Amino acid sequence: MGVIRGLAVGDEIAPAEASRQVIEQLHAQMGQPLWGFARRQGLSDAEAEDVVQETMLRLYRTLTSGSVVDRPDAWAYRTAYRLAMDRHRLRRRWLAVRERLVHADSEGVPTRDEALAVWSEIDRLPARQRQVLYLRYQADLAFEAIGEVLGIDSATARSNATRGLATLRQRLAVEETD
Repeated sequence: MGVIRGLAVGDEIAPAEASRQVIEQLHAQMGQPLWGFARRQGLSDAEAEDVVQETMLRLYRTLTSGSVVDRPDAWAYRTAYRLAMDRHRLRRRWLAVRERLVHADSEGVPTRDEALAVWSEIDRLPARQRQVLYLRYQADLAFEAIGEVLGIDSATARSNATRGLATLRQRLAVEETD
């Protein structure tokens, strides 16, 4: 029988059930402090709730895969921190895309509908341009790394990004005038 920070996971219990029990107990003990930690990382209430849920889901998946987590509390805080930083990076990338696509107003905070509209237009681009833009603005890769991933040189990756952004500007400008 393994012990996970005061939570016993026995061999006689199915792994999924044992993992569910660990998650429920951990959430009961740490859900609110974890949410507060996420809020202190600069997230909104809703984002902090999402981070806590995603953290618990990832821990559940890790436990049901058979991995041993010696300190689920530390694991949860580390995961919540990483998820919060991912949200900040995503926000930063979105602002970079928005700034390059349309000359944003001084507020600069995208709405969910605006973000969906932009990514919907990106999905309509030719495959190579779409791939480059996703790798640049979703994965936050440099053009050199994008070139390695796609098997092209960095100048070609940069060129595809430039053409894709020009097409997006044109399409979004047409939609704004309608």
